Amino acid sequence: MIPELRSVGLDFPRWQDALEAAYSTGQLSVTGEIRDGQVLQFDDPSGSRLVILTAPPYGSFASYVGGPQASAHLSMVNDIIGVIDVVEDSPFLQVSGRQAPTIASVTATVAQGPMLAEAEPLEYQPMNIAALATDVKIYANASEFAADGGDRVGTVDSSGLAEINSGSTAPHAAARIAVETSDIALHVSELTGQKFWVASVHTPFDFSVVLPADALEAEVDAVGHTKALGTLILAGTVQFTCSTIEASSCSTGGGCGSGNCGCGGH
Repeated sequence: MIPELRSVGLDFPRWQDALEAAYSTGQLSVTGEIRDGQVLQFDDPSGSRLVILTAPPYGSFASYVGGPQASAHLSMVNDIIGVIDVVEDSPFLQVSGRQAPTIASVTATVAQGPMLAEAEPLEYQPMNIAALATDVKIYANASEFAADGGDRVGTVDSSGLAEINSGSTAPHAAARIAVETSDIALHVSELTGQKFWVASVHTPFDFSVVLPADALEAEVDAVGHTKALGTLILAGTVQFTCSTIEASSCSTGGGCGSGNCGCGGH
């Protein structure tokens, strides 16, 4: 079992099996040319994503696209892992020219990372951020969470960020979360037919938590949303991943952060 794949409805016993299944669809897209290879991407209509790097150092990782949008500064550590500083941006700050405060910082796999690895850091970049469940429990309420040893809710602790300068481990995107959600929906992978859950989280910042189908037993309505569960608490270990979003509101004179757009051009 590979937790990241299982969380996005791509539960294959080996990475090779997942990659072969993606190749067989004929729906791989080339998202970038780097060095002597390419960056390939498979996007399932359910939101699950595979990113494949065919140039050194090679590699592949699971991701998810969709859900709430955040604004963040992004600095790449290598071709795959980046540091995300999520900021509390607002139209007022944009107009006033003031810097937005940082809400939280995490390491994450970055879908566009190979193309950004040698570029300058991005500022006020719109992006989808997701936490792929490695070992996450769902609690019905705060009392149940506390009875299981839980403490504070609304926290994200990035072990990947804490260890990034230690030199003892390779860069990674692991973190521990304890967050609330009242919006959780069932998705179905078109590639595999496997189901998985996607929960929207808004504290301490906007992101999605993606979990395997057996993480929760609940009835859903016609569009996959759970019925009358109230506020749930999700707690455990995850792998953060993100995808940058092109700012369609930017003028042709410059990109996000150039001062010509309404998405954080400070």
